[in-house]
Amino acid sequence: MNKALNRRSVLKLAGGILATAPFVQAARFAQASSGMGGPNFDAEVLPARRPFGRAIHGNLVVREQPSSTAKAVRQLSFNEVVAVLGQVDSGEAKAYNPIWYKLQDGYIHSGFVQPCDNVTNLAVPLAPSEAFWGEITVPLTEARSAADPNARLRYRYYYGCVFHVIASLADEQGTWWYQISDENAGNGFFARAEQIRRIDAGEFAPISPDVPTEAKRVEIDLAKQLVYAYEGDYQVFTARTATGMSGMRTTPGLHRVIKKTPSRHMTGGAGSGYYDLPGIAWCTYFTSSGIALHATYWHNDYGRPRSHGCVNLLPEDAKWLFRWATPPSPYDQRWTRPNGDSLPSTVKVF
Repeated sequence: MNKALNRRSVLKLAGGILATAPFVQAARFAQASSGMGGPNFDAEVLPARRPFGRAIHGNLVVREQPSSTAKAVRQLSFNEVVAVLGQVDSGEAKAYNPIWYKLQDGYIHSGFVQPCDNVTNLAVPLAPSEAFWGEITVPLTEARSAADPNARLRYRYYYGCVFHVIASLADEQGTWWYQISDENAGNGFFARAEQIRRIDAGEFAPISPDVPTEAKRVEIDLAKQLVYAYEGDYQVFTARTATGMSGMRTTPGLHRVIKKTPSRHMTGGAGSGYYDLPGIAWCTYFTSSGIALHATYWHNDYGRPRSHGCVNLLPEDAKWLFRWATPPSPYDQRWTRPNGDSLPSTVKVF
């Protein structure tokens, strides 16, 4: 019993419960102090999840107070990066996501601001035939058609995206670039090496490998927009999510993990609903139609359905589940599928 309790304590600290703790604390404070359940302009400013935020859409309004009715200060342009000084809960009782970020000159609603770091890394040239998984560590970087800052822009990659790096090249100025392999679009993508962190093989190591597969299950509560992980009767992980919208609802029922990949370039939809999203990280698929738990960088708006069917998560939450769910994923494999040795983890959607 002591061993189980100790493991659960570690898992809770490592997973989504810790990631959402500031939201829980802020909500309690706001509800206690706002009285009527309206905007609480005296809410405690808690530490921000990340020190920077990237505007995911244009014309996002910065307001004097953390409320949609407060006076507008200015607008953020698409991909504008701002310093985030903290976060507050507005106390608005009807808001599914009442979190606002405090900026130098006001407040911005968190839903369309991607939390991010701005970290550069030591650029290490690759040996022949060497490859690794890499993660973007800056708000955004440009992927070009050659190792040249003037080459054709192919994509913008965003914080938390994961890619398979297959080579390194230096340009005429001596700046190192990494070549990225995109299984859907080929190998003609080059990004600044210093903006990509090498993911260590240890980051793929299974979490709770001693727990039998039949004891591991993921539960997705569509009404509450929450994801849970259980080891037997013990809940070891909780995270907020955004599941499928009306008409694209995440399929209810009892499923099993069918495949996993550290990175996926997803495209689909049509017309105004078309999407082209490279580098989606930590994908754990559980239906043959392509529904997966995965990281999200095109919104930060968890707590309501808003996906095309997949289970959107913060990168750290998607990564935890990717490592915890069986089958385990070897570092040198792009795709992992269950074999005949054991059953994969169960995924219950309700």
